[in-house]
Amino acid sequence: MKLLNPVALEIKTQFETNDDLCKKVIGIFQLAANKTRFRIICTLAKGDFCVNEIAEIVGAKRLSNISQQLKMLRLAGLIESRRKKSKVIYSLTNEQVRHMITFLQEEFLSEEKT
Repeated sequence: MKLLNPVALEIKTQFETNDDLCKKVIGIFQLAANKTRFRIICTLAKGDFCVNEIAEIVGAKRLSNISQQLKMLRLAGLIESRRKKSKVIYSLTNEQVRHMITFLQEEFLSEEKT
């Protein structure tokens, strides 16, 4: 076995001690790998919205599809819902995901950087 330099050894040690965190992050990426769910997460990173607003923003043809995706995200703990009069309002619960989405939007959705 080759001797690792200090940086490589530090990375290896981190990998060996953070298996649970790695699984959590992979789970978030797997949830966001669906285009509709990704768009929902991007929308909720900007604020709280009801299902009709979310459907309009993401360009969904069927409200039932949005409801299914919202349910998956809620069961995973990434979003929460609350009732406001006759509407159900959804919001992102995970600030780390909000920061990640904001970073991705700034990096990839803004005008091309020179």
